Amino acid sequence: MEPSFEEKLGALIGLCEEGDPEMCAFLGKEFYFGWNIEQDLDRAFRYLTTAADSGDAISQFLVGFMHWSGRGTEPDEDKAFERFLAASEQGVPEAMYNVAKILLNKDPEGNLEEARAWLIRSSNAGYSTADDMLSDLEDE
Repeated sequence: MEPSFEEKLGALIGLCEEGDPEMCAFLGKEFYFGWNIEQDLDRAFRYLTTAADSGDAISQFLVGFMHWSGRGTEPDEDKAFERFLAASEQGVPEAMYNVAKILLNKDPEGNLEEARAWLIRSSNAGYSTADDMLSDLEDE
């Protein structure tokens, strides 16, 4: 007899709760987006944090976004920046864009060149929204 969906999910959750970072990354995204299971941002944050702490770039990005937006945790721009930076250094273009946004938010003049560099990297990696922000910076 084939195990039920609930039994399979329970086994996967067990692996994550034992510390398997790949399973935590998988389940964290499932719970974050509500794919195949009911959305649970608290559980998503917990699982994605485990995966992010193990170096998973997409989990780092999502945990950064959760800190930035306050979804599933309290808003914290400094923690968001730390997670976005870690994901950026692993090549996540959206994270590079968000690093630039936070830098410009904190100190537009003092961080302009660093922010521009992150936007260029994001744009070169194919994130077209970075192109728009680069154009806006040039117009100012």
